[in-house]
Amino acid sequence: MESTNGINCWRRKYLFLFFMMISVLHSVTVFAQKRTISGIVIDENNEPLIGATIVAEGKSNMTVTNVDGKFSLAVLDNVKTIEVSFVGYTAQTVSIKGKSVFTIQMRENDVQMDEVVVIGYGTAKRGNITGSIAKVDASKLEGRPSSNIVSSLQGQLAGVEIRATDGTPGSAIQIRVRGAASINADADPLYIVDGIPVDDLGSINPGDIQSVEVLKDASSSAIYGSRGANGVILITTKTATKDDKVRVQFSAAFSMQQLEQRVDVLSPEEWLAFRTAYNNDNYVKGLGGKGATADDDWDTRYALNGNRINYQYMNDPRWTQPGYGGLSLIDWQDAYYRTAPMQDYQLAISNGRGNTQYRVSLGYIDQQGIAIETAYKRLNLRANIESKLHKRVAVGFNLAPSFEWKEGGGVSGKDSQAMAVLGMCPVAEPEAGVYTGAEPYSNYQWTGSRVSPVAYMEQVTNESETGRLNSSAYLKADLYDGLKLQVTGAFDFFSRENRSFTPSSVRDKWTAGEGYNTQANRSISRTYKYLFQTVLNYNKKFGKHSVSAMLGYSMESSSGTTTNMAAQRFPDNALEIFNDIDQELRYAQALLTTPNRLISYFGRAQYEYDNRYLFSASIRRDGSSRFGKNNRWGTFPAFSAGYRISNEKFWPKDFFVNQLKVRGSWGLNGNNSIPTNAAIGLMGSTSYASTSGLINGFAPTSVDNPELGWEKTHSWDIGLDVGFFNNRITMSVDYYDKTTKDLLYKVKVPATMGFTESWGNIGSIKNKGWELELNTQNLIGKFKWSTSFNVGYNKNEVLSLGEDNSTVFIGWNNTNTQVFMVGQPLRAYYMYDAVGVYQTSADLKRYPKMPTTKVGDVRYRDANDDGVINDSDRTLVGKPTPDYTFGMTNKFSYKGFDLSVLFTAQQGGMIYSLLGRAMDRPGMGASNNVLVRWKNMWLSEDNPGDGKTPGINSTTGSLYDSRWLYSTDFIKLKNVTLGYWIPVRKNGLISNARVYVSGENLWMWDKYTGGYSPEMNNGGKDSDYDYGSYPHARTFTLGVNLTF
Repeated sequence: MESTNGINCWRRKYLFLFFMMISVLHSVTVFAQKRTISGIVIDENNEPLIGATIVAEGKSNMTVTNVDGKFSLAVLDNVKTIEVSFVGYTAQTVSIKGKSVFTIQMRENDVQMDEVVVIGYGTAKRGNITGSIAKVDASKLEGRPSSNIVSSLQGQLAGVEIRATDGTPGSAIQIRVRGAASINADADPLYIVDGIPVDDLGSINPGDIQSVEVLKDASSSAIYGSRGANGVILITTKTATKDDKVRVQFSAAFSMQQLEQRVDVLSPEEWLAFRTAYNNDNYVKGLGGKGATADDDWDTRYALNGNRINYQYMNDPRWTQPGYGGLSLIDWQDAYYRTAPMQDYQLAISNGRGNTQYRVSLGYIDQQGIAIETAYKRLNLRANIESKLHKRVAVGFNLAPSFEWKEGGGVSGKDSQAMAVLGMCPVAEPEAGVYTGAEPYSNYQWTGSRVSPVAYMEQVTNESETGRLNSSAYLKADLYDGLKLQVTGAFDFFSRENRSFTPSSVRDKWTAGEGYNTQANRSISRTYKYLFQTVLNYNKKFGKHSVSAMLGYSMESSSGTTTNMAAQRFPDNALEIFNDIDQELRYAQALLTTPNRLISYFGRAQYEYDNRYLFSASIRRDGSSRFGKNNRWGTFPAFSAGYRISNEKFWPKDFFVNQLKVRGSWGLNGNNSIPTNAAIGLMGSTSYASTSGLINGFAPTSVDNPELGWEKTHSWDIGLDVGFFNNRITMSVDYYDKTTKDLLYKVKVPATMGFTESWGNIGSIKNKGWELELNTQNLIGKFKWSTSFNVGYNKNEVLSLGEDNSTVFIGWNNTNTQVFMVGQPLRAYYMYDAVGVYQTSADLKRYPKMPTTKVGDVRYRDANDDGVINDSDRTLVGKPTPDYTFGMTNKFSYKGFDLSVLFTAQQGGMIYSLLGRAMDRPGMGASNNVLVRWKNMWLSEDNPGDGKTPGINSTTGSLYDSRWLYSTDFIKLKNVTLGYWIPVRKNGLISNARVYVSGENLWMWDKYTGGYSPEMNNGGKDSDYDYGSYPHARTFTLGVNLTF
């Protein structure tokens, strides 16, 4: 109830602020004498164009065509021309002198080469860009049911791997641009929103985004210097258009979500058969000397076992009774996962009239998770406002507060609920049902001690509240002809409070008494970031020569605080009050983060001759407090050039290749994504022994490293941009090579120093590959069909690892299942390679084995061919990153209908399923559920199973082997959206109306049976494994977009 009241309170405050702001801004607009013109915009086949843009001269007013291609526009009396544009057609300037009604026919011409693209600290026409930049505009993101804009980018950008490693509502999504180029430092790209760096994109309202640009090569991203090595993602939010009237846009979407893909485990009936076989085997092996047989009943087994019950020998008599004697048979995935609703509402008001332009938006999303008792809510407000103080001076500010509420937790990771759902025994006592193991119900005697995941989610509190404020203010001045200045200041605030409480009623030892095993945690973290930035731009054209230059300076600072408190053994399961009297405090901390500062000087120069020869150079010098005192400054240059061959006089005008540009670039980037105190020698609390006992004190926890410096990424790129048949087909091809040196890595140090690791610069990694983007206009006319296809290939290789190039073993919990090894991909898998099962005694003689190997055990490859299986046979068996990523979108339109279909795919990577191993390894017994393949396990030499699944009591359960290493190849029908533009009355209240239905994650082909999805990964930046993640949802959406 408190959470609901809090949300309602914030709703009221937001709405009050929202409408007050609109009233104030609207009061500054002005009026002028005007007339109204109207008309229709058609294509070459005389079909109406829906959504064509008509802008009055001087940008004093604009509108878009309706579903019939018609428009009406109020223009000032002194306006003489209008400009008409539409994606895929050549823009036209039309004289309106002496006329009021127009029929405007557009010519098909993919204007990809001339579209404006955002680059670092500026914009440029795509045709004149010499670097590698991918762009997605708002039209490709609309109608997608997602709380995170990043998920909507999957499959739409060549060379950009987007992976939803966890399906928790509101969770972060992993992005990799042209492969991972670091070992211990973060591999995430730099995120820039309206020119301001941010930590992530999860809090941004997708409805506020105008475009997304990804700077992939060094010539594009080196302008961001020490943070550009992993690529840069630029987000531009929507602003007011030059419209003479107030424009109101409203959208609403209602979605239903369901589990995308189940994990195939034994059904209750199959588990009963599995457990019966297991008990019979144990019984015969244990008491066969006394005449035990598998057909013995309960009483016989009880007597042979000395009148004692042994649940490993004895079968529940109810297993063979009709209806299983009333036992509760449970499908835990059905019980735990649900069909869940999601609602998304967006309201935006904009006005470009007069000297003040504004766009203010309000967004609210309410997403119930497919896992019971999980939810995500977010409230966004954004105000982008600019006002002219003088014809050469303007000021503006961008204000974007957001609030998030998350409920439910403990779903993802080892021993969490996603894992428990699959491993829970599907049989329970009838009175317990889905609450088995939770107070007051004991576990079914033939199962383990796990507590019902349903009871856990219903009784455990896991909540977080997050508040963010992204704000900036700027002044723009047109100093001289072509010379412009912008001064920007920004402040970002982040605050998050986490609260968890686990009552003893859902602990496996609840019988100890109410409150005895309770646990609770509270944490509050806050960060404060400041930025001051000055940028000077110069653009001038001299005949056939075009020159542009940019100089800039920025200063950034950040700091933060964190408090943590944990307690246990509360008085009961209801009272959650922290003190040092009624419960035991486990720990209490109040921490200050090490302040972080970054000072930068940067510049860029560009030259263009006759729209044919293109040159660009940039440089940035950064000074960062993160690094050692002797190595805090770095310089990052970049150079690029392009040649638009098709603009030469010798190029045939009617040649089927109408556009051809070659380009090349080289640059140096950096990576500073390490802890702010990595280079500093730190002290931590410890205890010292003395004659009088232990004495509290301090000891070093890290060593000072004055030489710690940047990771440096040298990269070059060669690209080709081609247009065929008057740009009916356009293609971009890139080949790149980037080498990262001085890798930031936690190197091992002697334990006598009091700690075992310290940050240092060692080794190098290479990523090289190619990318292809292909766009085609397949059909034009009444029925239109276009296709966008992209594919990216990346090869990753470790080049060196310090002075001796020693292999570094990593993996979950120091299991050494992955390696950094020279000549191999980053984090390659290294383990026993399972190739089958010893099915007969003859197999024991035919194949190499371990000393303890028996029939029914897993058979491993003798990697070194020495005739013995031991630790020396652990070998390279795969890599986590895919070789290829694909995306293909087909769009169709007919009259007022539009349809888009998006497929995504990847090939060549692998994932280690620790979730599967936790359920599936031999020697674990049969108290819990297992993967369905155990139906085909080895039972005897006469019944050897499928040749891949060992016996349940085989001896290799402690080993990490490739039985749980799965391909992550998949083909997915990511999204299908069908929309219809509803005809509206001319000059009515509603100017545009569209309804649509959409489906997300509709179908997937893959071979992953060890978890919910091949995209899952709990390992973060240190390793690659799936230990049970919140699964993805399949989503169906009905939505409406209205413009007033």
